[in-house]
Amino acid sequence: MGQRWRRVLRIVFLALGLLVWLAFAEDASHERALTLAAVSQRDTNLATAVEHYVVRVLRTARAVNRLLGDMLVQGRSEAELRWMLADRLRANDAFQELALCLADGRVLPSPASGARLTPATCAALMLLTAPGQEISVLPPLAGGAQQVPLALPISDAQGRRLAVAVALAPAEAMLGIMRSAVLRDDTAVLLAGTDGSPRAAWRSRAGLVSDTTGFAPLAALEQASGGEASILGRDYLVSSRTMPQANLRIHVASAAADALQAFHARRARLLALCALVTVGLAAVYRLLARMHGEGLARAQALSRAQAELQALNERLDQQVRERTAQLEQAYRDLETFSYSVAHDVRAPLASISGFADALEPAVAASANEKHRHYLQRIRANAAHLEQLTHHLLELGRLTRAPLAPRKVDLSAMAADVLARLREADPSRRVDAQVEPGLTAHGDPALLRQVLENLLGNAWKFTSRREAASIAFRREPQEQGQAVFMVSDDGEGFDSEQAHGLFQPFRRMHGSDEFPGSGVGLATVQRIVALHGGRVWCRAQEGAGARLYFSLPNRA
Repeated sequence: MGQRWRRVLRIVFLALGLLVWLAFAEDASHERALTLAAVSQRDTNLATAVEHYVVRVLRTARAVNRLLGDMLVQGRSEAELRWMLADRLRANDAFQELALCLADGRVLPSPASGARLTPATCAALMLLTAPGQEISVLPPLAGGAQQVPLALPISDAQGRRLAVAVALAPAEAMLGIMRSAVLRDDTAVLLAGTDGSPRAAWRSRAGLVSDTTGFAPLAALEQASGGEASILGRDYLVSSRTMPQANLRIHVASAAADALQAFHARRARLLALCALVTVGLAAVYRLLARMHGEGLARAQALSRAQAELQALNERLDQQVRERTAQLEQAYRDLETFSYSVAHDVRAPLASISGFADALEPAVAASANEKHRHYLQRIRANAAHLEQLTHHLLELGRLTRAPLAPRKVDLSAMAADVLARLREADPSRRVDAQVEPGLTAHGDPALLRQVLENLLGNAWKFTSRREAASIAFRREPQEQGQAVFMVSDDGEGFDSEQAHGLFQPFRRMHGSDEFPGSGVGLATVQRIVALHGGRVWCRAQEGAGARLYFSLPNRA
């Protein structure tokens, strides 16, 4: 049973531990997915914002280039064209240069010192500019600050290309939205053409990418697979948008380690908490297992003790039965012996008494006082032996006499006993005091014997007093029992020397001083013990005696 309980407990705690770690894994997976989704959503929103900013720049460039193209198709003079170019350049701070690359190789206005739109540059741009009505965002011009050409072809009514209107926009203007962005992660923004070549780039930790060296690592964003790419050995999460009308793609990439840094911190705390919970579960399991082991050991020890106690009880019961049987046999033997003694003693005593009665006339007729004295002694001893035999038989009967308990008026019973004693010896001056209303629960006949013996002893041992005093009253209860006392002011005795006073034939005075068989107090002790009480005495030589007996308080 104990092993099964421990096995169940172990399974429960293992299941709890497994649930803790499954919850940790599920929470970590869910939290990581939420974090990645949040980063992806942020980068998507950032790519959308970049797209809106780029579209605004492209719309401005288209409007300016179309205005210049319309003037060229209308045949406006070069002076008017130069004035308009200068005016639009002053009005739009998003452009570094504005020019018309004419089909004959000329450039309006004439290139100033340091201008990037030279005849050679214009020739190259005219080749790269796609036909149609949309602006072409061409690769940045080499050398110097990154400038992105925004070219719009200009054709006449017959479709002949007359020129290409070009607006040079700094890369910073193309990604101007990033100046106001606050990003804590390592984030890269790449604006690339559909041909795969970069147009502009920005890094959160380095700012605007201004040379081809900075563009090279970002080329990996064009080959991003599954929304992930590696830049200089670091993994990045990539979100992309396409601008088909401008043949552009926008890539926003965030370093995975930075994006997941907060997630990893939370996971570490949760991991520590789960480990702590696991340790706690293990500790609780060990504690419960130890407590169960100790309880099982105590239960086993208790079971063994109970078994030993049961065996001991059985042995004791057997011994009690054996001793009881022995005692019953001893009582039967004693009863048989007592009867035999009484029968065998009484028959000779009757003969002795009979012969003494037969001798009395002859002895009385003689004048020999010695013979009369001897005959008187014979008759007195025979009578004493007869009385002693009678008391022994009565004492033996007490051990087997059944009780017939009921409510007994001890005061009335004591008064009756004293009245009979006074009637037998009317010449005595005895002040007998009986407390009224004393009752007890017991066998009336046996309790009368108690009072006859105690009051009889008090009457006997005060016989040498001219004016004696005897009292019967109640004393304070002792251990829940009613206590009664018989006192006298007779001869008394030393109670400290009265060992065995309540044993048969134990006398404190000689039979020549006060007659008696020596079994009266033994009879009192046995009767009171049969009722569940006890007897004791307090006395002083020459100052009387007080005999106490207790009886249970019963309804």
